[in-house]
Amino acid sequence: MIGVVVCDDHGIIRSGIRRILEGTPDFQLRAAAPTGKLLVEAIEQFRPELAVVDIRLPDGSGLDLLESIAAISPSTNVVMLSMYGARGYVEKAKTRGARGYITKECLEEELIEVLHAVMADDKFVSYVREEAISRDVECHPTVDVDILSSRELEVLKLIAAGLTNSEVADELRVSPRTVESHRASVQRKLLVRTRAELTRVAREAGLLD
Repeated sequence: MIGVVVCDDHGIIRSGIRRILEGTPDFQLRAAAPTGKLLVEAIEQFRPELAVVDIRLPDGSGLDLLESIAAISPSTNVVMLSMYGARGYVEKAKTRGARGYITKECLEEELIEVLHAVMADDKFVSYVREEAISRDVECHPTVDVDILSSRELEVLKLIAAGLTNSEVADELRVSPRTVESHRASVQRKLLVRTRAELTRVAREAGLLD
C-alpha cells in the first residue's frame, strides 16, 4: 500500500483527492493538510511514499517546502499541484526536487496515472502537454509572483478581483496611499503596467481560484 499525504488549503480539493485515492486499491491517504506547517508535521509523522502539495499555500509556497520534505523524509516523492501549468512553474518544481507536476483541472485518471508513474520511474512526470506550455509561454512570458511579499500578494489578489484602491484599503485596513505604494511595487517587480495585466498574472498564478 502506497501512503499519500495531501496539502491544499481548499477543502473541496482535499476531499476530491481523498475520494479518488479511496477508490484506488494501491493508495492510502495518511493525512490531508491545509497548510505547509501541518504538511511538514504529517511528513514527520507518517513518512509517506507520496506527497501531493499545492504550490500556493496560505503560509507560503509549496515549492519552498521541497527542501524540508527531502530533509525529513528523503524517500517521499513529491508531486506539485497547481492551477498554473506554464513552463516556468513546471521547471521550477523539477529543479527543486519535485518528482511530478499536475494541474487542478486534471481528470481523475490523469492524477492516478501521474502518481503511478512517479512511483514506477525516476523520471520527472507531468500530465501537462509540452505544446500547450509552449503556446502559453509565447503568449505571456512567465512571471514569478513568489518575489512578492505577503502583503503585495494580498493587494494583487484584491485588485485582480476587481476592487478599487479605496476598497482594497478598506479590506486591508490601511490607507489608500499605502495600497497605491504596494500596487506600484507589484507592478515594478512583475514588469506590468495595467490592471488587465495584473489580473492575468494573478489568474495564471492561481491567486483567483
